[in-house]
Amino acid sequence: MADNTFPLTTDALQDWLNIKIRKMQKNLDRNKSNNSGQLRQSLGRNYDKGVKERGGFILGVIDAVDYWREVDEGVRGVGGVSSISGNAMPNQNTTSSMRYKNKMPPLQDLLQWVKTKLPARGDDLETALNIQQGIFRKGKRATNFASSVLTDKDIKELTEQLAETMAEDIANNIIPE
Repeated sequence: MADNTFPLTTDALQDWLNIKIRKMQKNLDRNKSNNSGQLRQSLGRNYDKGVKERGGFILGVIDAVDYWREVDEGVRGVGGVSSISGNAMPNQNTTSSMRYKNKMPPLQDLLQWVKTKLPARGDDLETALNIQQGIFRKGKRATNFASSVLTDKDIKELTEQLAETMAEDIANNIIPE
């Protein structure tokens, strides 16, 4: 990082982000969902690279694939009866602020997932359509992989820690070693 005016603060923030990233990745692993691994990998790309200093501001960012929030919070389904099997498919998630209404999960992504995770099991398209229908009707359960790691308590502790390191950085800038 060129011309870092607040090295103790940026280092403390990056260390905190690294710990949180690893915890989120462990939560995804522990969840044992049969996912593609893209979310876990997208989090890993932030390791040692999430903090920037720009114009006197210190920014700490964790970038992830665009569907991270749906995995964390889950999505409410529409419920009802499967148009494929005729079976009742009650909603499994009643708390998420996100919900399916009339747009289904993307079939192309599910088809790719089926081909990767369930090879040689018959008709990939039919399998993907069944999964799409199930997710649309039942929803997705929350994993809380991120929200359990980034709590209000954690943010408060980070704020206190950064206030201390910022004071040290300011003192070091005023009184050079």
